Amino acid sequence: MQVMIILTERCMGSQVVGFVDALMMVNYCHHKAGGEAPLFEWSLVSSDGQPVLPFNGLPVAADQSLAQALADRRYPIGQQLWLVPSIIEAVSRPERIRAALDRMQPVIAAVQQHYQRGGRVASACTGAFALAEAGLLGPYPALMHWRSEASFQRLFPGIRTDTHTALADYGRILCTSGGMQSAAHLVLHLVARLHSEALALEVAKMMQIDRQSTAPVAYAATRADAPHNDDKVRMAQARMRERLHLSVSIEQLAAELAISDRQLKRRFAQATGLSPLKYLQKERLKRACQLLENSRLPSARIAGEVGYQDESNFRRLFKRELGMTMEHYRRQFSAQNAIEQ
Repeated sequence: MQVMIILTERCMGSQVVGFVDALMMVNYCHHKAGGEAPLFEWSLVSSDGQPVLPFNGLPVAADQSLAQALADRRYPIGQQLWLVPSIIEAVSRPERIRAALDRMQPVIAAVQQHYQRGGRVASACTGAFALAEAGLLGPYPALMHWRSEASFQRLFPGIRTDTHTALADYGRILCTSGGMQSAAHLVLHLVARLHSEALALEVAKMMQIDRQSTAPVAYAATRADAPHNDDKVRMAQARMRERLHLSVSIEQLAAELAISDRQLKRRFAQATGLSPLKYLQKERLKRACQLLENSRLPSARIAGEVGYQDESNFRRLFKRELGMTMEHYRRQFSAQNAIEQ
């Protein structure tokens, strides 16, 4: 397979290099296993074939321009994957993202053309903004870094997002959620799909990364609330956080704030994007994660601390929402574990 790695100004340079390193490691492991020909070839592609300046300030040279990449016939179209790495502006304000996408129109048009003629495309992290702009995601949920989800939803309200999945394979479209290991995980998926799971596992061992990636939502479990200007909703949020260990009645909460429960639900959704009950659930999970990170409390005690008397119900909720068990979360994120190791 031929991988065209698209370079854009202020892209994530480390991710670009990570893709090249992972592809090289695949070819190395394949050769050591007796493979005669490399599994992958790659090319770095910029709009005009000139070097680009990533966000980290370290220039990256291109191998060819978009026009040259479109004319490249060394591999059949179906064996060409065009990959759009992270667009660093996507962790910024929607207005800046919109400006970045406007500057990227030549890239977006070329990616769209490649896909329409039968090629494959992939996005890493906030590269999903470019695929959405090209009109390629359609019914498929977009994957990206959790910090970028709100901006994506504002810019592309008709496209769903997914923060529970680290990598999605839609056939000729691939999306990864982002982060420093997204390049390796995408390459490992391609190896398993095009060659074998055994080779993918060998490459993972050589690179010393987990074969299975963590759901993005787990990394975002303890993030702070997004700011808003509704004082009543802010008061409701504060009172919910004070009562996580208790049974919370939305009707009673609305009465305390001197508004109807219907009005509270409407204003809550407008300010936070969540219903009051969904927000309460999120805050309970957040508090449980904080306790797992910073204490040695047993899971039954933690469940009680966040208002669940039935530990098994809370365990099911935790795994469904965060993609891992409470024990797995503690092993991966506990500050105590980090100190002891």
